[in-house]
Parts: sequence; structure tokens; C-alpha cells
Amino acid sequence: AVVSTQSTGGVCKQADTLLATELPKRIAALESLSKSAKFSWESIEAVRKCSVVDGDVAKINSYLQDCFDILKPLMREFIDNSLLLRTWITLLVPKTEDGDNLGVQLQYETVNACDDYSVDVKRLYYYINNYYAERAKLLSKLDKYGSKAHECVQTSIEEYDEATFIKFSLSITQLYYYYLFMYDTIMKNIDKIKKPRNDSHELCLY
Repeated sequence: AVVSTQSTGGVCKQADTLLATELPKRIAALESLSKSAKFSWESIEAVRKCSVVDGDVAKINSYLQDCFDILKPLMREFIDNSLLLRTWITLLVPKTEDGDNLGVQLQYETVNACDDYSVDVKRLYYYINNYYAERAKLLSKLDKYGSKAHECVQTSIEEYDEATFIKFSLSITQLYYYYLFMYDTIMKNIDKIKKPRNDSHELCLY
């Protein structure tokens, strides 16, 4: 099916807006969030306090839940933005029969970078769901072994929650750098990406 000019124009307009206003704001917000007390490693003690298993009752770690509530929308947004940029650049790739040059090569490399970053963020997103399943397996040992396993289970839960917090604390910085790398590469080579057949400009991949 042939993509309509109107649809193509809509994608280009969205991409232009994203690059002109939204990405710089998101990069600044993520940089600020990565330095916030909420995701600081100094908050590990607060994470541990929410890992307490009281008798046979184990509640969700409320601190981690708050972190997930902040992270999940950011991850979904990144995946959407990455897809938009990927689609926009793909629509700008000229016909293959015209032959490739450095501009077209840059287009493909940028698309591949968007794909790679998106895959990593999706993996982190799915990890949140797996976190609850794995935590439930640890807690199920209380049903099987009772009070004899309480101390062991408590320690396991604390260590698991701490490791999860560290992983997602780092993921904020990871999102920041992914956005920064995509934005920097595109803006340094914006003319070449939009008009890959013009070889008069030098490429700047990094």
C-alpha cells in the first residue's frame, strides 16, 4: 500500500515538533530526575524498610511501586518517541535504485540506533512484570516452610528489592543518555538526514 502524502506529512510534522521542543524538555527532566533523592542510592535504606515481611503477610514494596509508577510512563513515552523518529527517518530514505551514499548510510544507522534503544527500554519495562512474579516465588517459600524460613525469605526479599531498585535507578540515567544520543546524532546531521543525496556536508556520527 502507498503511504499518503498527508500521512507522511503528519509524521514529519510530529517529528519536527518532537525534535524542536519535546526532546530537549525530556532530556532536561530526566537529567533532573536522575539526580533526585527518589532514585538516589542513598534511598536504599528506605527501600529495605518497605521489604519487611510481617509474619506470613508480605506487602508490595511501596517505595519500588512509586518508582515504577514514575518509570513506566517514561518508558512507554520513550518507545513511542523512538518509533516516531524511526518512522520519520525511514520515510526520508530515497529509493534503493538511486544508490546509497553516506547520507543514506547515516539514515540507516540512526534507525538501527532507535531500534536498539527501544529494545533495551522494552526489556526494562517487561522486567517490572517479572519482578512481581519472581518476588512472589520467594514469598511462596513461607507457605511451604513456615516460620523456619522466615529469616531466609526476609533476607532474600530485601536483597531482591535492593537489586531491583539499583537497576531502575540506573535506568533513569540510561533513558537520559539514549535520548541524548538520539537527539545529538539527529541534530548534528539534520540536513543530511532530511536530504541524504546532498554530499556537500560532512557527517558527524558522534
